[in-house]
Amino acid sequence: MLVKRLLYFFCVSLLFVSCSTKKNALVNRAYHNLTARYNGYYYSGVAIDDGVYKIEKSNKENFDKILPIYIYPTPEQAKSTFPEFDKAIKKSSVCIQKHAIKDKKGGEIPSSGRWIDNNWINIGIAHFYKREFFSAIESFEYVVRTYTKSDDKYTAMLWLIKANNEIGAVSSSEPILGLLKNEKHLKKRIKNELPVVWADYYMRRGQNTEAIAKLLEATRNTSFINGIPKKKRARYSFIIAQLSEQSKDIKRATKYYKKTIALKPAYEMIFYSKIKLARLLDVKRNNSEKTKKDLLKMAREFKNSDYYDVIYYTLGEIEEKERNIKQAVYYYKKSVQKSVNNSNQKALSYLKLGEINFDLTNYTSAEAYYDSTIVTLPKDHPEYNSILARKKTLEALVGHIKTISREDSLQRISKMSPKEQEAFIDNLIAAYVKEQERKEKEAAAAALLAPTLPNNSNSNNALPGFAGNASSFYFYNQTTISFGLTDFQKKWGDRKLEDNWRRANKAMTIEDSKDEISDIGKTKLDSGIVPEKTREFYSKNLYTNDSLIRKSNNRIIKAYYMMGSIYKEDLNNNRKAIATFEELNTRFPQNHYLLRTYYVLYRTYLAEKNTAKADYYKDKILTEFPDSEFAALIKNPEIAAEINAKNSEVEAYYEGVYDAYKRNNFSESYSMAKEGISKYGKSQLLPKFEFVRSMSLGKLKGIDTLETNLKLLVAKYPKSDITPLSEDILLAIKKQKNPEAFKPKEEIVIPKDSFNLNFEGEHFIIAVTPDNPKIADEFKTRIGNFNGTYYSEKSFNVSSSLFGSKKQLIVIKSFGDAKIATEYYENFNADPDIFKGDVKRELFSVFPILSDNLPILYKSKNIDGYEAFYMESYKKLNSKN
Repeated sequence: MLVKRLLYFFCVSLLFVSCSTKKNALVNRAYHNLTARYNGYYYSGVAIDDGVYKIEKSNKENFDKILPIYIYPTPEQAKSTFPEFDKAIKKSSVCIQKHAIKDKKGGEIPSSGRWIDNNWINIGIAHFYKREFFSAIESFEYVVRTYTKSDDKYTAMLWLIKANNEIGAVSSSEPILGLLKNEKHLKKRIKNELPVVWADYYMRRGQNTEAIAKLLEATRNTSFINGIPKKKRARYSFIIAQLSEQSKDIKRATKYYKKTIALKPAYEMIFYSKIKLARLLDVKRNNSEKTKKDLLKMAREFKNSDYYDVIYYTLGEIEEKERNIKQAVYYYKKSVQKSVNNSNQKALSYLKLGEINFDLTNYTSAEAYYDSTIVTLPKDHPEYNSILARKKTLEALVGHIKTISREDSLQRISKMSPKEQEAFIDNLIAAYVKEQERKEKEAAAAALLAPTLPNNSNSNNALPGFAGNASSFYFYNQTTISFGLTDFQKKWGDRKLEDNWRRANKAMTIEDSKDEISDIGKTKLDSGIVPEKTREFYSKNLYTNDSLIRKSNNRIIKAYYMMGSIYKEDLNNNRKAIATFEELNTRFPQNHYLLRTYYVLYRTYLAEKNTAKADYYKDKILTEFPDSEFAALIKNPEIAAEINAKNSEVEAYYEGVYDAYKRNNFSESYSMAKEGISKYGKSQLLPKFEFVRSMSLGKLKGIDTLETNLKLLVAKYPKSDITPLSEDILLAIKKQKNPEAFKPKEEIVIPKDSFNLNFEGEHFIIAVTPDNPKIADEFKTRIGNFNGTYYSEKSFNVSSSLFGSKKQLIVIKSFGDAKIATEYYENFNADPDIFKGDVKRELFSVFPILSDNLPILYKSKNIDGYEAFYMESYKKLNSKN
């Protein structure tokens, strides 16, 4: 009995001794290794596996893009898995705290434990999946730096590469990859994953050829095949196929899409592999009938109900390849109809319909499809900006087409006799009443039928158009509302509850109705007022005198000119441009765009190599407008080139001066600025040369010299665009010399009524542009071309300066009064050559401004306030004109 008690006491004592983390004995190491592995590392690993499972389960692949190598969480997904990864961090942290053996100074002894480094790695992995990448990097670097003799440091190195890649520090990954590549004693697991990590690295750098090579290396490795689950191998095969397809290696792409299917991954990947194979079909070499038959069979299978839109889109692509455009359009429309949850696919189907109609020059239909594309297309789509630009161009074009149609309709009805007008309006009223009665009957019938319908998604098809049938009966029944809501979402997707919800661009509303009721009652209808059943309601918008007819004609003339310009410059459709300009001149022989259209027609016919028609318009310009700038250009094409060459010489020299200043070579910039003042003393850039000279002298001789020279500059050039900047520097000098006199104040926002109003005073045109040399310089070049073409007899000063940290202020001066400035401004905005390509109208704020208001604007930087002031005050001037 005594022996048993002694033995028990000995075991308990041994257990307590072995718990100590201050002794590096065999028994201590054995105990702490055992508990570190099964208490800390194991349970933190289980928590990580749970979190990764949740991430992979909730992940929604976009098979229209190249899949990423690894599935990482989005910020939203990461938040949902915080409990799992926090648990992992806690388990491993407690384990390290309790079981890491330490020396007398409290420092960890790395060689004493086998599982402590694994716990550190788990902490890093948990931080990684929480998207706390810098904390993860700290953990992985600690393992690499501390556990130099452990093979687990290579695992930490792999995760360190992944973390660097995720934060965009791809260049930091390369040396680590190099170390692993040259290491000869890597475990099989690390060897298997290394090519995959290389592939991820190459894909992030856009080196897809190298990425393919590494993935091929991985998938051909027998130990990789035996050690990696089929699910991952299928993913890598699919990515190889995608990358090969992108690089036009159709043979390899086909091979690896088939290999993906053979590996039997999740059905979605199998489905998209089959779809990709169908889209890769070469219809010139292979008969497509079997492929189309297989796709149509897939479209009848219930398991593919979520993918019907993708199937019909693929059928449309095949028909389009075979030049069966009508059938392709049918399938693309079918794809749109069947698309319920996949907004990305719906956008691609709309885009195809838009592109086909654009190629067929059906611009009105194309505009509608491009509009729907932009509503549903994700903004990260690689072609989003170009699609948006085309959509805006078509929107503007269709707006002008409808303006002409509306004005022609209103004029035609206005010119009818009173009896004819009454009869016409009576027919409109009768048609309107009949249509309302039809809608009410349909809605009432639907409301009666709805309760008997089965409650499933297919029943939506039994009541087509429910979402568009509005009547009081409809909203009494919750079932019909549900049907209507579903039908609406099928057609329009998710739209905010707001005005003009049909359109992506709410700034421009184009009437949907094709009949003349929308023209006559437009104002009332757009405001939401139900048309009255009276003649007076419809006759209010008719043109009752010659003045209204003239205004209507002016709207038509402008619409024709803008249409022709869009056809010519934006759509490169010379045939339609010619037809539009010639129709404008035939209908309105004395329009104020006549000279411009003659010149455009002359240049367009030259481009089309139609010499006879080009000569015809050349003769008209020389005969009817002999003193015009266009006549001068025709007689002497070198004129414009000479003017541009002179300006370019001065600008190039100034760039050299400014470059020397930026390089802090103040002696050189001072000397060059002095030479520029002497050589180009009459140039519009003279104040800028003076400014650089003053700044350089200040850098060389001190702040007092700078202050004196800037004061002279401000006095000499009080209205120069460089003056406000000089005044700002002078103010800064004052603050530096006497800081007590300048107490910090809140940022001043100049309200709109702080600007002066004087229509008779000197005016400038200002443009606030991005501080991007490519855009700003091109814009200034176009201003010069515009002035040389349309105002060659005038001498304008065009200058620019910084406007805040990210903007430039370009000033065109000067104009005698507001009326002259406004006329220039309107012509400038109407010119199709100013805003196109990179010089997009939405990037610029352009306004006339009173010269006295420019210093106020420059100091306040309150461009929004000035815009509000201009819109409110100058509309009075426009109404007078």
